[in-house]
Amino acid sequence: MTTISGHLTDAMAQRLLDGLLDPDADAGAEAHAAGCPECAALVESYRLLARALDQLEVPDLPADFTASVLERLDRLEAARARERRFALAVLASLLAVGAGALLAAGVGGLASTVGDVAESLGQATRALRLSRGVLPGLLSALRLPLLVGAAAVAIPLLFGLTRLMPAHRTETI
Repeated sequence: MTTISGHLTDAMAQRLLDGLLDPDADAGAEAHAAGCPECAALVESYRLLARALDQLEVPDLPADFTASVLERLDRLEAARARERRFALAVLASLLAVGAGALLAAGVGGLASTVGDVAESLGQATRALRLSRGVLPGLLSALRLPLLVGAAAVAIPLLFGLTRLMPAHRTETI
């Protein structure tokens, strides 16, 4: 069982008013609200709000309310179905164009393209093998400048991101 520390949160004040306090999580909330003028005022403001809302007149719904809502949902679903069919048609068209381009290029054109890609991959592999001995020494020599550069970019970026985060109220239990 935990007791609250600090003042009641909005959620705790509402649960207190509604009689829905959790015995474990909200232990001591009632006693705190009775002894703290600030929290008592918060609970009283929610009590007054509840009374004011109870006194509001509930408007009558139109006779065709359910039918109109269902009709709007049907129109929305039909629009989404049209969008899905359109997206599939675009995808099918792109696949057909791609297949047509491959057929137009012929097997010989495709084979020469695959051969060019394989040759480029072979050259890249040879370049990596040659640089294999150089890269560890280069990274070791540049370790401090890389660290300073990364910190120079990361620290302002992280600070800027924290400034963008909205402030939110946490519930203290």
